[in-house]
Amino acid sequence: MASSNGNGMNVGKCVITGWAFFLTMALSTCSSGSDLQEVTRKAVVATTAAQSYRDTGTTSRTSAGDTVTLYAEGEYAAPDRYRVKVRNDTGSWYECVQIGDQSYVLTADDADWPGGKRGVSCVVLPIAEELEVLSHLVDFEVLPDQQIGGVDCVHYRANVDVEALAAKWEAEAEYPPPPEVLNLMQGQSMGIELWVGKDDYLVRQMKTEARLPDYDLVTGQERWVNQNTTTRFYDFNEPIAIEPPAPEPSGLGAPSAIIGFRHSPDTRIVLGSF
Repeated sequence: MASSNGNGMNVGKCVITGWAFFLTMALSTCSSGSDLQEVTRKAVVATTAAQSYRDTGTTSRTSAGDTVTLYAEGEYAAPDRYRVKVRNDTGSWYECVQIGDQSYVLTADDADWPGGKRGVSCVVLPIAEELEVLSHLVDFEVLPDQQIGGVDCVHYRANVDVEALAAKWEAEAEYPPPPEVLNLMQGQSMGIELWVGKDDYLVRQMKTEARLPDYDLVTGQERWVNQNTTTRFYDFNEPIAIEPPAPEPSGLGAPSAIIGFRHSPDTRIVLGSF
């Protein structure tokens, strides 16, 4: 889960992803789970090979009767350059530029891009990690074809096999997760709705509806979060330049220095598709 230590804004898992690589085969009419599994496999291959893209997304998180809505817009340029801005309903926001393992963070509390050491860094998850969940889809359902951004899309939804996802997470974890955490993960639910371009297999839109655990390892407190995210992707393989941010005048007669913050175990903004 995402966190911040500046203005208290819970960034959550928002949006930043990457895509493209054109396949010449057009999608045929899909009517079975096996057909849609193959569409999904090809969509992951196509979108993870993108050289650039832009996206916009909205995430609503409801916990204990309180709902927070986050809005994000971002862009990606291969191989490892991202820019994203996330805001909420109260006016709080973060902007992040990540280049390789170095990140630059600007918040609503900053007059300009700050220099010097600070306790907030930004981690934008690669698209391959964002789409990994699609390899665990079951219970496919065909929906009416639609256009997204003028592109004809195959439209379908499916559920995530959360037990398989939890088993994979447990097998790859550096340390064995507590049994209570595994039980919570296996009790979560997630449905995914996809719009995949018929001519290029690019994911043009993805919507997730999830019931996720929010477990405090210190207090042992258990609660559940309902999270809905819709992300639209566009401008695949268009020229996108992402450079380290240029400082604004500091007000002291000279521009402030810009220093990227390498990823470390301090507070981070973690951005992902859901």
